[in-house]
Amino acid sequence: MKKLILTLVLILPLLVNAQASSYFHGGAKEFTELKKRALLVELLEEDPKILKKLEKPKNADKLVGYKNMIKYYNQEIQLYAKKYWTLNSSIEFKTATEIEALKEAKQKYAILRNLRLNDIDIDFGAKSNLYLNALVFTRIESDNKKADSQVYTPANSKYTGKYLYEADYRFCLEVLQANIEYIISKKKNVNSEKYVELIAGENCPKVKEKTLLVKESMLYGKTKAEECIKAYGGKIQFVSDDEFNRAFVEKDADKVCLFSIPWEIGKGSMGPVNQSFIMSYKTVLDAQTGKILYVFLPTGFSAFGQNITPFIIPKDLENIKNCK
Repeated sequence: MKKLILTLVLILPLLVNAQASSYFHGGAKEFTELKKRALLVELLEEDPKILKKLEKPKNADKLVGYKNMIKYYNQEIQLYAKKYWTLNSSIEFKTATEIEALKEAKQKYAILRNLRLNDIDIDFGAKSNLYLNALVFTRIESDNKKADSQVYTPANSKYTGKYLYEADYRFCLEVLQANIEYIISKKKNVNSEKYVELIAGENCPKVKEKTLLVKESMLYGKTKAEECIKAYGGKIQFVSDDEFNRAFVEKDADKVCLFSIPWEIGKGSMGPVNQSFIMSYKTVLDAQTGKILYVFLPTGFSAFGQNITPFIIPKDLENIKNCK
């Protein structure tokens, strides 16, 4: 643990943006018009190029994992888009191939898709193989690299048989839609992570009014729950992924939930060694209302000495305890 934190502290002063831009290319005018369109939710398809790379016997497990990822996501998004998406009155589900055909036919639709954001940075030499996932709400005619809006998906926990939990979809779809409504009402373009930060505002004292739920699976390495409980000093429970999901989905009135969101590919250098790594922010939402109560975004000097991994250590709970 000490070695990990020391490494992160040393490279933090040299952090730069590296992934595809999180800038929203849509504004109040575009989103107002998009709400009037029928929404097409894009279903994933197997990529022949990826299948070819994974066809060797040594990649058998990766091939199964890739196929399952597509299978599980397509099953889940069809359930949860219907349940949580309210911006558009009409929702249909189409494959990427079907949507491309409609795009070429100049049909006007709003699109909700799962987009992989690859490392695009060249300042530190070769690009890394790291990437982030986001749910994107955009015009069918827009370029994938210039989405109208997007929200990063929470960190995957240690489970099988799922792509994401329902709680993760609720988080993403509700935050994204609220973000868009904010832009329309304020006529001000604010991307998703800045929106979360803006709404959290001075809400963090409200976190301690309820019991904070944290997934046991998010604990880093040998970190013990007891260490985090002591660091927090308030009402807190470490629970299974299933219990966390149940509390957020069923909107438990006395619970608040801690999410970890990978949102940036950081770059750092120590002498001749260059490193790329995923940076995550931590946010707490009220389970009942979905209201954003707290966020810590590790950017610039504010990230110095902080935990930027998707996992949880006592420092993360100290930050929540000390927020004002």
